[in-house]
Amino acid sequence: MLAKGNKGQEVKEHQDDVIALGFGEYLGDFGADRHFGDLTEEATRSLQKWLGIKVDGIVGSQTKSAVDQAKKQAGLKGTNNFNIDEFRCSDNGEMLKSGMDSELVLNLEVLRYELGNKPVTINSGYRTPSYNKVVGGAANSQHLYGKATDIVVDDVRPGIVQKHANDLFANGGLGHYNTFTHVDTRGYRARW
Repeated sequence: MLAKGNKGQEVKEHQDDVIALGFGEYLGDFGADRHFGDLTEEATRSLQKWLGIKVDGIVGSQTKSAVDQAKKQAGLKGTNNFNIDEFRCSDNGEMLKSGMDSELVLNLEVLRYELGNKPVTINSGYRTPSYNKVVGGAANSQHLYGKATDIVVDDVRPGIVQKHANDLFANGGLGHYNTFTHVDTRGYRARW
């Protein structure tokens, strides 16, 4: 069990989860500082409310289980700042039955936090094969598998977004464009 006053690696892991699920704004500039203080307690309460579980600011077995489940289902249900509908195919609203890749959605929350909690616009998420052809996507585009998205971050230049995304998507793709950034979770490093 974790509660206000605790310190250490377990607290950091919980804070990392708080950020990945979209509640990093409560942690302010301190981020995952290994100290369960007032900000972490407030973030935990907000997270618990969003999860629909008992709101007590304490990380017990119910909270841990609900957090783990939410992380696994992030690609189907979204996170605090990303509604899964934002990732639907632009031409007809279709989505894969399995949803988007959860790692992709969680990493987008971390990226959002690192960039000052600025809103992130999803320009392109999942693409049907026919729509991928229409937009001139690669034949084996990661968009086809729900593992890619093209984003714009409010008031942040693409070069800055790309710099932060480079580490977060170290084992994925990162496309440098003048007006947007492509990120994906293909499972190996690719840069263009």
